Amino acid sequence: MIASVGRRAESGYFRRLVLERLHRLFVIVIVLQLIQVFKNYWWPETYAVVYASVAAAAAIELLVSRAFALRIILQLAAVLAAVVLFTPYAWSGWPDGLKGWEALREFAIVNGKPLHPFFEIAAGVVLIIHYMAYLGTNKIRAIGFILMSIATLAIIDSFFPLELWTNIAWAVVAGLGWLVVLHLRQLRERHFDSWSALAERPFELAVPAIIVIGLLMLAGIAVPRAPVLLEDPYTLWLQAQNKEVPAFSGEGGYIGGGDSSGTGSGPSSKSGYGRSDAKIGGGFEFDYSPVMTVDTSQKAYWRGETKAVYTGQGWTDRKGMETTSAAPGETRLPADKPTLEGIETKQVTQTFHILRKDRLPVLFGAGAIGSLPAWQGVNGNARLTWNKEEQELKFQRSATVESYTVVSDMIVIDEDKLRTARAKEAEAPFDLAPYEQLPEVPSRVSDLAASITADAANDYDAAKALESYLRNNYPYTNTPDVSLQKSKDIADAFLFEIKEGYCDYYSTAFVVLARSLGLPTRWVKGYATGSNQLDEEGFRSGLGYAPDPNGAGTYTVRNADAHSWAEVYFEGVGWVPFEPTSGFTVPQPIAQPAPVVTPDLPVDDDGSAVEETETAAQSGGWSAAAWAISGGSLLIVGVGALLVRRRDWTATVWRRVRYRGATPNQRIVRETERLIAFLGRRGLKRSQHDTLRESFTAWSGRFSSLRPEFEGVLRQFESARYGGQDGGEGDVERFNAMADKIRKSF
Repeated sequence: MIASVGRRAESGYFRRLVLERLHRLFVIVIVLQLIQVFKNYWWPETYAVVYASVAAAAAIELLVSRAFALRIILQLAAVLAAVVLFTPYAWSGWPDGLKGWEALREFAIVNGKPLHPFFEIAAGVVLIIHYMAYLGTNKIRAIGFILMSIATLAIIDSFFPLELWTNIAWAVVAGLGWLVVLHLRQLRERHFDSWSALAERPFELAVPAIIVIGLLMLAGIAVPRAPVLLEDPYTLWLQAQNKEVPAFSGEGGYIGGGDSSGTGSGPSSKSGYGRSDAKIGGGFEFDYSPVMTVDTSQKAYWRGETKAVYTGQGWTDRKGMETTSAAPGETRLPADKPTLEGIETKQVTQTFHILRKDRLPVLFGAGAIGSLPAWQGVNGNARLTWNKEEQELKFQRSATVESYTVVSDMIVIDEDKLRTARAKEAEAPFDLAPYEQLPEVPSRVSDLAASITADAANDYDAAKALESYLRNNYPYTNTPDVSLQKSKDIADAFLFEIKEGYCDYYSTAFVVLARSLGLPTRWVKGYATGSNQLDEEGFRSGLGYAPDPNGAGTYTVRNADAHSWAEVYFEGVGWVPFEPTSGFTVPQPIAQPAPVVTPDLPVDDDGSAVEETETAAQSGGWSAAAWAISGGSLLIVGVGALLVRRRDWTATVWRRVRYRGATPNQRIVRETERLIAFLGRRGLKRSQHDTLRESFTAWSGRFSSLRPEFEGVLRQFESARYGGQDGGEGDVERFNAMADKIRKSF
């Protein structure tokens, strides 16, 4: 008797669970898969709140048998508790008294504002689950919702840089479970006797269904991805026509980054390798999260892609270019070697370790990649192509990569040889016309280019003059005042209206100026070198640490290092990089000058060298010495008075005397050491684990009025310390001006 009552109670609970609420659990599973699409856009706290809220909603659905309104109230209370637990929420406390609506309103705002936007997102997810569960009580609507969810995930997986294969498998399994529940509901309505018999043995019904669906789920998740031959028909159709498969997120790349190379369309954009370069400009915020580490035998920029088509607003790829398949183990990628006598290349081996799980559109490398010995952790569906003309190793569809090794052929810069090479009307192994293309650009741009290069005797000097002009006349900032822009052409607006900006502005202006002179030029994007931890530690230790002369070592590359520059084609040489951005220097191997032969000195009869100078004559006696002492004393007093009145000039002269014989780069590095010591005495201490960039970023955040100076000092130090070329006196003067302004503020 008691056993019979237990079976009926168990059967009753099973009936209510299956017929009323079990399908809600399957809806929760599907909605969670759709939420995964936002994993690179939402904060970790948001995900923690959503997952906790959904888990609480599922538990309440299972434990609270009736009273739908009560379940909703409990679930919203669980959302509120999740926000308080998983976000930095701080309760401001109860007020002394709530007198009037205004006091109540203020109390609600103060304590409710920290809940935003976490509570709205999590509560919205819970309510959407209930709404879809309500619609899903009908089999036709349920099938429609399931198919729509699977199709949405499949489309996003195909065209966006996300890996959603596992999510699709979970959605399919949850959809099958949902349909099983609806089938049982129909069975009860149409064949109640059969349903009653099944309900008396719930485990005999549930266990086989769980086993079958579980095996299906494991098979869907465990099997490898389908080969490329089974791609979606749209992709196969485009590939059959030799067309590029579009990515609706742009060119691919790191989703967490902003548009273009460290840029975005608004001040809220974050720096990072871009998704689209079709419209450049605006401002961005630096994101210092690490992207990858690079073990290299030569310091370099990490080149990703090049763009040839300038639209006036940004950059796009050329269509229909010839590519060949590439794969790990490629010992020699087809490429054109320099033919100009005396121009050499240097083989540089690099191993990239990707620290993020985002999908890559390209493989980065120092200069033109010559071979791809190996890679690790690449999703099996990845297909890589080599574009000989653009010198790009590009995935047909963005792919995840854990690590890879490439060998690059970097051109050794020999300025004397480059001055003999032509850029105009060059006899290249491919058509240079696309790299001389320009839309209708205001005539003042070409007039400016002509005036800058009026004294240039050859194409190389003309390109260097453009590079120097941009570096020295336009200040760097990540938040340019775009309200000054009137021209529709971004290069024209930068040169004549905005007159400040970051790498995309500089590099685009350089390409436009160079093309207006007929120089075949292209736009390049990738990453600047990054930071070498050993160099940072050696710099802090002050023990005379000497970095590797070639810059060999391990570099940490961050989203803030995303960068763009330019390349000019020279006949017999190939593409030569130029760095027009203020404060940056492209690291490139430099040809060593021939050793200077010292002429033999004449020898005396005994074989000793004859001195070329004579000993000063002793004359004047004590009287002359007295006059000299008196005159010298008066001179010292006069000079001292002048120096007191002209302190800035005195500081400049003292720096030159103290650093006499040092290169401009060495002077900048030493002045940086003095500035850091000065700031330390003023209370701005550095953590022993912080990089110089992290310290300066923290200080610029505390003293926003000095942010341009802190950022400028940091850029010039990094260029001087890690750049491959020497700076000039102008760089030292700009550095000292910014450092002096910082000192005077403390």
